[in-house]
Amino acid sequence: MSKSHITQAQTALAAAGFYNDKLIDGDFGKDSLAAVLKSLDSIDNAVTALTDTKIPPLSDNGKYKLSATSLKRLAPIHADLQKVVNRAIQITTVDFTVGEGMRTLARQKELVAKGASKTMNSRHLTGHAVDLIALDEDGQVTWDWDYYHPLADAIKQAAKEVGVSIEWGGDWKTFKDGPHYQLPWSSYPK
Repeated sequence: MSKSHITQAQTALAAAGFYNDKLIDGDFGKDSLAAVLKSLDSIDNAVTALTDTKIPPLSDNGKYKLSATSLKRLAPIHADLQKVVNRAIQITTVDFTVGEGMRTLARQKELVAKGASKTMNSRHLTGHAVDLIALDEDGQVTWDWDYYHPLADAIKQAAKEVGVSIEWGGDWKTFKDGPHYQLPWSSYPK
């Protein structure tokens, strides 16, 4: 890259607030690299914001589809659970996002300490569970059970269609967990 191209890039980075305009010199050094990395982080954040837009994106057939962030969160979980979620997004009447799939042990400890989880033996630790967060008509996260019951119906129907057993946290006798779906221990031991 020529000195004039580097100067143009530094000027553009400075105009965007990523680079000190007093450092514009046409030499690509550590300050220029840091500015480029900051701009890439900004672009990544913008893409994430766009893919998790408040207006639910629709697929070609008029149904909802999973955002890039949801697909990323879904990727490490068990393939059978992925099949269920991918089918459910096609048939649901309630849009949703993947809140959490695979968890680290540290994350699970944090949730247990907060009271958001009751066990250190969570199916999230092995990729056998997923939390699906309902979105209202405006694409906003909602915790209203009026959204979670029809979402659960879609998940259960999808599971039946793809031949996968599923458990819903909303069916539990204690500690009802509307967003939580897991593969049963009996069918999917660790």
